Amino acid sequence: MKANKYLIEALLFASYALFGMSWAGGSAFIPQIMRELGIHDLAAGSHISNAVAAAKLLGAFVAAGILSRLLAKKAVALAMALMALGILTPFVHSYPWLLLTRFLMGLGGALVIVYFSPIVMQWFSPAERPFVNGLNAVAFNVGTATILFGLPSMLGWFGDWRATLLAISLGSVLCLALWLTFGADGVAETKPAGDGPRHTLRQGLAERFNWLLAFTYCGTLSFYVILFSFYQNAGIQQAKYVVLAGLAGTAAGIWLARKITRRLPMLRLSGLMQLLAVTGLHAQAWGWSGDAGLVAAAALAAGFFIFLPLPSLVTLAQEQPGMTPDKAAVTFSLFWFLSYLVATAAPYVFGLLVDLRHGDYALAMAFSTLLSSTFLLGSLMMREAREPAGRQAAQSA
Repeated sequence: MKANKYLIEALLFASYALFGMSWAGGSAFIPQIMRELGIHDLAAGSHISNAVAAAKLLGAFVAAGILSRLLAKKAVALAMALMALGILTPFVHSYPWLLLTRFLMGLGGALVIVYFSPIVMQWFSPAERPFVNGLNAVAFNVGTATILFGLPSMLGWFGDWRATLLAISLGSVLCLALWLTFGADGVAETKPAGDGPRHTLRQGLAERFNWLLAFTYCGTLSFYVILFSFYQNAGIQQAKYVVLAGLAGTAAGIWLARKITRRLPMLRLSGLMQLLAVTGLHAQAWGWSGDAGLVAAAALAAGFFIFLPLPSLVTLAQEQPGMTPDKAAVTFSLFWFLSYLVATAAPYVFGLLVDLRHGDYALAMAFSTLLSSTFLLGSLMMREAREPAGRQAAQSA
């Protein structure tokens, strides 16, 4: 059976969107889960969400090696099977088993998110990649948006949090079954293994760009994880608008990534706007303003400018000199490993700061604001992957 690249992408997108639903659903139900399991301090409760982020450290680190050995179909099947283990979450009744289930589910999510870029490079032309990169970047956001805006309806349909998470996980099981039927290895992977040496993690660690790429995104990712773990409980109900605006930001980012040849000016502008918007999001908590409309506008701006540059950021990496699907797997393995290394520690630190201040979120929100500055700082240290087409033509003339 000849594989269809659009079906391949649809299954990858759906599986990661469902993973986003399961992660956001588990985070949304943290207060209920904490009460049922007898957990009383916020720092310990953060581990329920953090188990997913911690798993992504291991998953991101080993993903490139798994992909090179199993090839895409088996590697993605393994990842989808792990994500589908979220189906066990409603049936566990102890804190350690809950953390283990969330850890394994997060491990699957880590593998899939690393596989996005090399699979896109194998199946899609350079002209198509910005669009597909944008879809993959927003998949998780689609899942979280579905939960944040549709959770009351879902609870009405399914009755409680356990049945809701079970229904989401059944969708993940369906994606796995469809992938086992229709999934395929990329064209590049059908070549003999002896064609050349594999790009290794050691080589990837020696490349300055990989460190800058991870530094640029790690703070934004940490803020995003913290946002959906704690902000609604902190009384910032407008946090859900970040997800909504992220959908618009991704659509605009896809369009821009296909139109522009210089990536960095847009990345730098987005980084600056992210930082300003996150600061505005905290205006009420810091006592700067009592205007809820200002906070809502800041949340919308934060979501838009967090997701606007992502298609260009991924495309910038794919445009690096000598980039291949094999090298992309290493680049994004390190990218997600280093990003989640920060994003795993950040929510615990945030919760600890809240506990130390006896429930006052002001200092913790200053910490998350500082984290959100890395996108601007990292983009300022980067260089363009290639000269714009106009300048290339001028130089050749």
